[in-house]
Amino acid sequence: MNAGGIVLTLLAVVGAFVYEGGNPAVLIQIGEYIVLFGAFFGMLLSNASPSALKGAFGVILGIAKPDPYNKKNYLELLKIVYDLSTKVRKDGILSLEAVVDDPESSPILQDAAFFLKNKEARSLLIDALRNIVTGIEVEKLEEMLDTNIESIEKEAMAPAKMVGTLAESMPGMGIVAAVMGVILTMGALGGSILVIGEHIAAALTGTFLGLLMCYGIFGPMAKYAEFKTEDMVAYLNALKTGIIYIAKGDAPIIAMEAVRESIPPLARPEFDEAESFVKGK
Repeated sequence: MNAGGIVLTLLAVVGAFVYEGGNPAVLIQIGEYIVLFGAFFGMLLSNASPSALKGAFGVILGIAKPDPYNKKNYLELLKIVYDLSTKVRKDGILSLEAVVDDPESSPILQDAAFFLKNKEARSLLIDALRNIVTGIEVEKLEEMLDTNIESIEKEAMAPAKMVGTLAESMPGMGIVAAVMGVILTMGALGGSILVIGEHIAAALTGTFLGLLMCYGIFGPMAKYAEFKTEDMVAYLNALKTGIIYIAKGDAPIIAMEAVRESIPPLARPEFDEAESFVKGK
């Protein structure tokens, strides 16, 4: 679910409420919003380090950003692997040193806009090429890549899990808001029936909002961030496959095909399309 899905969820819930004769103004209970949103961001501030806090806000704001790991960017990756393999076969392993020293000026990477902006993928490749130039064994290189990717995944997944955990606490905070409304209701007994009705509506709205924030807003945000992290890890694993084939000195088309087969099916180009792209046909 991305931003459109959340908007659709909110429209469906509020729309059904209005369709059944409800007054949407009843849902505007400022006190309940203060309790729920204040509790969410308060718990976020109290449980997160500065870096984790930045990541958590990235999860929330990231709901509006599409998943970048699509066929177009995988084709770009295939061309990088193909060109690097060609360079190694033609000029030898030591020729990779020029790519390591100045990636942006390298003819192989200078037009790879998405790859150069992807700090995880860029660092993974450059560090690996540096190790290849120094003569690292393929087995040790693969172990290092696996460890690096595992570390990246753990760090990237943490903010999403934090937001997901806080989202799960929202129904409980909704109950807190509801109990607060009940207390106000009990204090208003003997008064106007309209005032009592307003307090009851506020109490029920707190429970409603807690559930909606959990299952309709922050929960989907966290899950979407997890999906994007999984897609990033799949991209890095595809890159790892290419790096290993480059290190072994395999034929460029074989390296390209090994990477292509490791791409998730929904983003995987056909062989003919990939071959034409990497060869500039």
